[in-house]
Amino acid sequence: MKAVDVNIVIYLFIQGRHSDSAGHLFDRDANWILPDLWIHEMTNVVSTYIKQDGMSTNNGENILKSAYQYFGKTTYSLPMADVLLNSVKYNISGYDSAYITLAIAHDLPLITMDKKLAKKVPEFTELFAVS
Repeated sequence: MKAVDVNIVIYLFIQGRHSDSAGHLFDRDANWILPDLWIHEMTNVVSTYIKQDGMSTNNGENILKSAYQYFGKTTYSLPMADVLLNSVKYNISGYDSAYITLAIAHDLPLITMDKKLAKKVPEFTELFAVS
């Protein structure tokens, strides 16, 4: 099981420079857990692709449906008080704190591409290995 940042999830569904690495990570362990925030963040990314890069709305909808089929059952709601406390404790955003709080709750490192977050919370993060 892995707690994974949405920025890695995106590369499974939208081809980019880290897609191969994300695929390899998924192949090694496909049991990824995410806070419920992820679907909102991913929707924002897909919306941006539609508005700026010409992705069709239909393709965007299919990407979101596929992503939710993969990760809907491993999506967790978190106590907002815990998210708030960790945000303050580690001096990180509430968004980042949702991922950190999930990792802490499951005693897993958060796999992330965010070097600043990894520096602030090294005991609960692991930098995504890009191949």
